[in-house]
Amino acid sequence: KDYGEGSRIWTVSLCDNLLLSVGLAGVGVFGSPLILKLLQVPAELQSMAGEYLAVALGLSAFQGVTLTFASAFRAIGDMKTVMIGNTLINGSCVFMNWLILMLIPLEQQRIWQYVMAGILAQILGVIFYVRRAGRDSRIELKMFHAQWWAQFGETTGTIARYGIFGGLEGVIYLVSQTIVMSMIGYLGTQALLVKGYTGNLTNYLTLPASAVSLVAATMIGMSIGMGDEKKAGDCMRKCLRLVVAGTVLLCGGMLLFGRQFLGLYVEEQSLTDACMLILVVDMAVELFRGIAALAVSSLKAIGDVKAAFFMVIAGSVLNVGISWLFGITLGMGLSGIWIGYGVDLAFRGFLGLGIWRKHVRQHSYPVWK
Repeated sequence: KDYGEGSRIWTVSLCDNLLLSVGLAGVGVFGSPLILKLLQVPAELQSMAGEYLAVALGLSAFQGVTLTFASAFRAIGDMKTVMIGNTLINGSCVFMNWLILMLIPLEQQRIWQYVMAGILAQILGVIFYVRRAGRDSRIELKMFHAQWWAQFGETTGTIARYGIFGGLEGVIYLVSQTIVMSMIGYLGTQALLVKGYTGNLTNYLTLPASAVSLVAATMIGMSIGMGDEKKAGDCMRKCLRLVVAGTVLLCGGMLLFGRQFLGLYVEEQSLTDACMLILVVDMAVELFRGIAALAVSSLKAIGDVKAAFFMVIAGSVLNVGISWLFGITLGMGLSGIWIGYGVDLAFRGFLGLGIWRKHVRQHSYPVWK
């Protein structure tokens, strides 16, 4: 309702993002040998991985800025700007990657060059968002004046208070994924290659989960804010059907055309077969991912961030434990580790739906308190 306060939160968030990025960059640069050791990255890949990590930290700083802009524009309902911004960033990144592929001899290409293309694309996105914000008379991106500094600490505290559970949730999840990635590294270089190659396909399978959960969070949050429980419940049910249908449809397409897709960048038949096996296992995982993403987003939309926080702790423990049991102890390899992913997501998805139904049944929503 108050664009002045919203603009202040916007600008303080940008500064907080940059400060956190600088801190993480320091940890990453000086701690990269330890990080790579924990991940059990093979010696022949450590130099390349260290190079990538150093540049990727710079990419994350600009991504934080563009994501802050995108979130702010979504909050005021300007989805068109977000769509154009994302198209600009992704499109320019693909174009620059193509230029690197075409203009630089293969033996001279380095992974940091492709990451730098991502950084330049993010910079273009920042410029675009700043210009769009400048054209909106309601938005004031003024920083570092006396009043701004006077409220900087309080605003940062407010952001931290609302975001601390989400931030800790992200840290816990990253720690668990670091452990799981170390298990994949333990399985050898081919397992890492299969994980990377399959990830190119599974990224498409996550589209329903990310898109539908975003819409659900916006619509449910608005509906509960207006006191319209019925509309929020209808939205939840429709989104659940949509995310399941969309995921099943994409999984079917990948099952039919996945081998052809992999053929674009995988030449070895044995590697393609290994990727297809993981892709088949991943189809069930992606269905659980869609349900979990929707449940968690809906809980956050009604203000129940604590439930999502404790769910990710329990889910991460399940992920690590079951991945180790099936993937390493029982010798199932990557398939066993994917079982760990699936159990984690199924647990969070169905528990999240249960907590959501409890809120609906009791007409109790944390944002109303």
